Amino acid sequence: MADIQKLFQQAVASFRAGQFSSAEQQFRHLVRFNAKHPDVLHVLALCLQNQHQPKAAADYLKTSLKYNPTHAPSRKSLISLYIQQGNYAGAQTECDTLREQQPQQFEPYLLQAQLYRTMGLTDEALQAIEKARQRLAKPLPIVDYYLACIHYDLAQYEQTEAILQNLVSQIPEYIDAHVALNKLYWEHGPQEKFLTSLTKALEKLPQSRQLRYSLAAHLLMSNQPQACLESCEATLKDLPDGAEFLHLKGSAFMRLEKLDNAVAAYEQALQLQPDVLRHRIDYATSMMRMGKYETALTNLKAVEKLHPHSQEALAYKALCLHALGRAEADALNNYDQFVKIIPLQAPKTYANTEQFMAELAQALQGLHKTQQQPLDQSVRNGTQTVGNLFAQKFPIIAEFEAMIEAAATQYVKGLPDSSSHPFLQRKSHGTRFTGAWSVRLAEKGFHSNHVHPEGWISCCTYIQLPQQVQPDDATKAGWIQFGDPGMQLPNVEPKVHAVCPKVGYCVFFPSYFFHGTVPFQGDGIRMTAPCDISPAW
Repeated sequence: MADIQKLFQQAVASFRAGQFSSAEQQFRHLVRFNAKHPDVLHVLALCLQNQHQPKAAADYLKTSLKYNPTHAPSRKSLISLYIQQGNYAGAQTECDTLREQQPQQFEPYLLQAQLYRTMGLTDEALQAIEKARQRLAKPLPIVDYYLACIHYDLAQYEQTEAILQNLVSQIPEYIDAHVALNKLYWEHGPQEKFLTSLTKALEKLPQSRQLRYSLAAHLLMSNQPQACLESCEATLKDLPDGAEFLHLKGSAFMRLEKLDNAVAAYEQALQLQPDVLRHRIDYATSMMRMGKYETALTNLKAVEKLHPHSQEALAYKALCLHALGRAEADALNNYDQFVKIIPLQAPKTYANTEQFMAELAQALQGLHKTQQQPLDQSVRNGTQTVGNLFAQKFPIIAEFEAMIEAAATQYVKGLPDSSSHPFLQRKSHGTRFTGAWSVRLAEKGFHSNHVHPEGWISCCTYIQLPQQVQPDDATKAGWIQFGDPGMQLPNVEPKVHAVCPKVGYCVFFPSYFFHGTVPFQGDGIRMTAPCDISPAW
């Protein structure tokens, strides 16, 4: 028994160190001694979740609860996993059970509030978080943090700021609160307060690794690469083995077009943390910029082993194969087969699809509340709605979701079967939405070239378009363009494919396809509603 306890402690230590693959193997070994132990099954599930295997993780959590129905940690993790994966019905069922088992505890109501917030049910989320607060003997930071987030969703920005300011004042290293507060300042102002919470916290805790990293990361996201670089270099004098700062330093060098310096920083980060996917993907892209496609491909294949469904790794792999002249590239970059523009069918209560889209545009306009582009998204000179669009309580949005679902079914049905193609092999009996939002672009607005890292299929519906977007326009202003990675690749001409949008039509494509928007000039609004779709559970 003592030996088993020692093995368990070693496995937990591996998990806490972020060595999820090693920890998984250690916990699988422990399962042989006791296949019903709730703690073993629970942490094994968390290992799998951190290795991008949500379905396997859910299976182990359900096994834990089958043999140990009152094991609260397993049920809480299952609720959080279901929320993350968009399985709201499953999350609600587990929330109900947890609340029955722990009626006087705050956590069932906190998780319920998180579920409601993710679903866009902000009023219900506010009621749930208040019930959580009622069950506390004294204020709890995590509960106050979610209260602030709900106030943000309700556009109650003064309350949001007051709560978050109080949190970072009391707990200077509360990083999530800093992130939320600076997101508020970036998107709604005042701009002069952006990053002030982090600089003030660092005055209190100048050696805080977390605060230093958050400040440097925010500097890079806000397009201040030189300031980010200086911040990283100052920290690395104290923490020479700070892999996260070395990686961030590499990214700052990339923004500054100093490729050799970036590669050196990425290499150091990768040596220290070889299993961190972000390090390896960014190192691979730096190799691509240098024309070292074989080296890049080797690193991307290593990413695939750790995360088989990484759309980002697959996108760069397709580019490498194209650069190397490999036949597999044509199968991956098959725009003719995989890019489809499908007309949406409006409900019969509307005269036509154009009328439906005009009314949908009016409904969406009120959801674009920010004053400028998101801090961490691909939108440039435009705005993006917050949260899950399909959770909004508008009948017309529910009708729109049904229209997209029908078109998605048509798209998937038209895909060929293949057990070897990384996109086609995920085709299953059904689909589920894992994200939906709206983007509004004005003159010179565009999407920078990007992929959707955790998707399978992505689509974009065109709700409103400026008159300049025309099929005979040689400049392709306002068109959606596929295949351009947004970076220069030596001796390679990317295979590019562009589609002219039409109001009432939805363009479907694999999530690993690089895509962006060609900027347009002049008056007019380009409003879209992109979605991400994954195979059904």
